[in-house]
Amino acid sequence: MFSLPPVRRDSAEPLYLQIRNSLLQAIRDGHLKPDQRVPSERELSEMTGVSRMTVRQALQSLIAEGVLYTVPGKGTFVSCGPKIEQNLQRLSGFTEEVRAQGFTPGSRVLSVERIGADEQVAAALDLPPDTPVIRIARQRLVDDVPVAIEKAYLEAERFPGLESIDWETHSLYQVLLTRYHIVLVQARQFIEAQEANRYVAELLGIERGKPILAMERVTYTTDNQPVEYVRSFYRADRFRLKVVLSVDGHTATGAVANVYRLPGQR
Repeated sequence: MFSLPPVRRDSAEPLYLQIRNSLLQAIRDGHLKPDQRVPSERELSEMTGVSRMTVRQALQSLIAEGVLYTVPGKGTFVSCGPKIEQNLQRLSGFTEEVRAQGFTPGSRVLSVERIGADEQVAAALDLPPDTPVIRIARQRLVDDVPVAIEKAYLEAERFPGLESIDWETHSLYQVLLTRYHIVLVQARQFIEAQEANRYVAELLGIERGKPILAMERVTYTTDNQPVEYVRSFYRADRFRLKVVLSVDGHTATGAVANVYRLPGQR
């Protein structure tokens, strides 16, 4: 049966932090597993000998970190892992964004092939339909766990040799910069909630029908030319989107630039 040790009232560590750390250790030790319900505030209060208000503070801190999540009317549950934040006001890549938050990024190449651009890809890259493009399909990993599927499309004639690069170890944005001297400065990204189909669910290791974040992005150079079109699917239980809102858009952009110092390359 799951239990937590009583708090140490003679410790300099705040009571809520002791409970938070005990819960976190229980998760790491496997006593609390992903999607398992955490004992209620009342139960944790009885286990630890502190008030429900103190327990609530500990739970809220873990929820804010993405370690726990709540289901209205059912309780609090263990997440599959801490959530990775994607800053929507700064152009950065998966590798840098994940690494900057203390996780280990990785990739598995699903395919790299030359295909004819369909209407959607052609429109995004401002190319005639059926123009040869290189499609790089990768399974994205965080601490060796699949969290996203990404398919990037680039014009084949403009970027010769893309098929020969090891995309498990190389960053696309870094390759564009160092090999092709392309500097990416902005992107247009669209995000919507979807349910995982069988193909996506299998690659992400989740059940079919689970919520995912579907994203489309077109990335541009300094002369406003589209370079990359990406279709991605992210596990909704491992990612959350972050944006700073302001009445003055310039103020918001400046605030984000000061707070988030993530590299702008992938």
